[in-house]
Amino acid sequence: MHLVLGHPADPCCAGLLARFHERDLLARLIPDLLAPPARLAWRLDDAALECSLAPDGLNSETISSVLVRGTGWLDPTGWDPADHAYMQAEAQAALLAWLAALPCPVVNRPSAALWYRPRMPLLAWRPLLRRAGLHTPETLLTNDPVVARDFGRELEDAGSGGAVCTPLTGDAAWLVTDAEWSGLSTLQAFSPVCLVEPHGPAQAVCVVGRQIVWDGAPPPGASSLAPRLLRFADAADLASVEIAVAPVRSRLAIVLVEPLIRLDDFRPPAREQILDALVELLAGETAMTRRPDEVSA
Repeated sequence: MHLVLGHPADPCCAGLLARFHERDLLARLIPDLLAPPARLAWRLDDAALECSLAPDGLNSETISSVLVRGTGWLDPTGWDPADHAYMQAEAQAALLAWLAALPCPVVNRPSAALWYRPRMPLLAWRPLLRRAGLHTPETLLTNDPVVARDFGRELEDAGSGGAVCTPLTGDAAWLVTDAEWSGLSTLQAFSPVCLVEPHGPAQAVCVVGRQIVWDGAPPPGASSLAPRLLRFADAADLASVEIAVAPVRSRLAIVLVEPLIRLDDFRPPAREQILDALVELLAGETAMTRRPDEVSA
C-alpha cells in the first residue's frame, strides 16, 4: 500500500493518487494519519521494531512508500490554547518519529527543522547552496543605515535598480526607493534589515530523485547547473524539492527553495513529468508496469 499524506484538494496528491490507480497499485490518501478512528501501535525494543496502523491493518511490511504533503491538524475547538498547543506538538513529534523509522521510501521525509518551519528563508539555505556550487543573490543584513545606503548605491551603479528589502519572517519584498531609505533607517534602530540584490524573471525547476524537471525550456547554462542541483538535494536530504532560478547581474542564482513542490508553479507538461517522476521514485520498477488491459495479446 502506497500512502499519500495530504489533502484531496492538493493537485500533487490528487495527481499522484490517480497515477497509482492507473497502474493498478494500491494507494490511499490520508489527510490526517492519527485522526480517529486510527490506532497507531509502535513498539521498539532491542530485537526489532514493530508498527501497526488500524483500522486498515497496515504495518511496516505492508506500507510500500509514503509521500508527505501534510501532517494533519488537531481541531482546537473545546481545547484550552495551551493544552491544544501541547497535544498538537506531541502528535506531530510522534508522526515525525514514525516516518523517520519507516524502512520504505518516504518522499518529503522532513528533518525536525523543516517539520516545524517548512518555509525557511533563502538565507537559511545559503550554506548548503554554496557548498553545492550554486550562487545566491548578494545579501546584506545590517542595522547600520550608512552601510545599507552604500549597498543600495552600489547596486544602483551596477544597473540593478537598487536594493530589495526582504524580511526574514515572510514572503514580502519591495524595492527600496530614495524616499524609503529614511523609513528603513528608523526600522534599523530596532532591528537589522535584510537587503538583497534584485533578480530577473525566475524560472521554476524541481529535483525528484535523480531527475531534474524545468518549467519550460532550460535556460542557457542549465547543463552545468544540473549536477549542482542534485548535490544540493542530496546535502539537504530532500528526495524532491522545488527551486527557482533567476539572473542576477552576470550569473544565474537560486532565489527560492521550496521543500514541498507546488504544481501550480509549473505548466502542464512539467506537471506531468513531475508526477511521473514521483510515482517512479515511490514505487520503483513497479510504477512502470502496465495494467493488464494494456498488455497486447
